[in-house]
Amino acid sequence: MPASDQHKLYIKSKDSRKLVRDCVAGSEAIKTARRTDSTDQGGIYNSMGSQYLPVPNPNDDSIENQDRYAAYRTRATFINFTGYTKDGLMGMVARKPTEVDLDTSIKYAELNVNGSGLSLQGMTQSVIGNLLETGQDGLLVDFPMSAGGTQVQTAGLRAIIKQYPAESIINWRIETVDSIDKVVMVALAEEVAKISEDGFGVEDVTYTRVLCLNDEGNYVQKLYNEHDELLVNEAGESEILIKKSDGSSWKEILFIAAGSENNDLIPDKSPLYDVAEINIGHYRNSADFEESSFLVGQPTPVFAGLTEGWVKSVMKGGIQIGSRAGVLLPESGSAMLLQAEANQMPSAGMDRKEEQLVKIGAKIISDKGGVETAEASRIKFAGQNSKLGLVIINTELALDQCFDWMMGFQGSTGENVFNINKQFYEATVDPQ
Repeated sequence: MPASDQHKLYIKSKDSRKLVRDCVAGSEAIKTARRTDSTDQGGIYNSMGSQYLPVPNPNDDSIENQDRYAAYRTRATFINFTGYTKDGLMGMVARKPTEVDLDTSIKYAELNVNGSGLSLQGMTQSVIGNLLETGQDGLLVDFPMSAGGTQVQTAGLRAIIKQYPAESIINWRIETVDSIDKVVMVALAEEVAKISEDGFGVEDVTYTRVLCLNDEGNYVQKLYNEHDELLVNEAGESEILIKKSDGSSWKEILFIAAGSENNDLIPDKSPLYDVAEINIGHYRNSADFEESSFLVGQPTPVFAGLTEGWVKSVMKGGIQIGSRAGVLLPESGSAMLLQAEANQMPSAGMDRKEEQLVKIGAKIISDKGGVETAEASRIKFAGQNSKLGLVIINTELALDQCFDWMMGFQGSTGENVFNINKQFYEATVDPQ
C-alpha cells in the first residue's frame, strides 16, 4: 500500500468540504467548478460551473447550447451567505482579544508560532476558520533538525507548530494498546515546489509525510515523494527519530486534529455545511429566475389584420415603439403588447431559502430550547453549549496540548494561560 493512500472516511468527506470551501471563496469558485461525479459523460456535461449549476440539457453538445449555458450561468447571482456567516462568527470571536501568557521557554510563540512569522493570534483565527469551513484542522509540533554543534550554537533552535488543513490529513491508523486507543500512524499531504534542473521552472508536487510509532514504540517521521518513494536525508537516514530536550524518545505522535465536535482524527461535519447547501439551492433558483426574466420579461409587440402589401410598403423599415413614434395600421388592423406574467416560483424559492438560511445561521450560535425570560436567557448565556463555543473550546484544547509538547522540546514544565473569547454578545444589554 503506497504512502499516499487515502482513508475511506477522508474520501467520504471530500465533497462536503469542497462545497463549503467553494461557497466561502465566492462566486468565481462556484461558477468555475466542474462536475467530477462521472467519467462517462464529457462535453457540455462537464462544462465550467456545471458542478453547482447543472446543465439543463446535457446531451446537446452543440455550440449554440454551450453558448446558452454560458449565458445561463453568467446571469445567475451567487450571494455569498456562507462567507458572510463565517465572517460574522469570526467577528464574534474577535470581539475581545485572546488572553495569552505562555511559559518563558515558549514565550516566543506568541509572536512567531510557526517559524515563519505567524503570530499565535493569527494561527488561532486560522484554526477556528478552518473548523467552521471543514470541521477539522491539524497541528503538528516539530523541532528544526540540527546540523550539529555545541549547545550554544544550537540554542537558537525553537519548537514550532505547523498547521495542516483537513484536506492534508489523508490517512491515519489507531490501535488499542493496553485497553487505550492510541494513534500509531498519521499521513499528511504536503505541497512542495520542485525547481527544474535549469533553475527557472517550478512544478508543484505533493509529498507525503508519515508520522508513526516504530517497532520500539518511538515516534519517527518518514517523507515520501510524489512517486511514493521513501526519501533519504544527507546522513543516509530514511527514518527520523524525534527526541526530547534530554535526548529521550517521544512515545506519542506530536500531532493533534482539532475538530468541530471532537479532537480526534475522525472527520467532523462542517458547522457551515447546511448553510452552504441552501446557498447553492438559492443560486440555482437565481439562475432560473434570471433566465425566465431574460426570455419573457420584455414586452413583445403583436400586430393583427395586416396584409402582405401593407407590411412591405409601410413597415418595410421596421417599427418604433414609444411616445414619440407612431405605428400606422390598416383599417382592420390592431396592435397590442404581449408580456408574460411574472414567474413567481423561482423567486419564491429564493425567498424561502433566505428564511431557512437565517434560521440555520441562528442555530450555529444558539442553544436548542423554547421560549424563556430575558433574564433566564442572560444567565444561561454564560454556559451556552453552542457550535461556535464548541469550536473555540476544541481549539483551546488542541493548542494547549501543542504548548505542552513544545515545552517538552524546550525542556520546561511551566504553566500556560490561553483563553479565547467566548462572550459573543454584550452581556449588559437591556432585555429587548
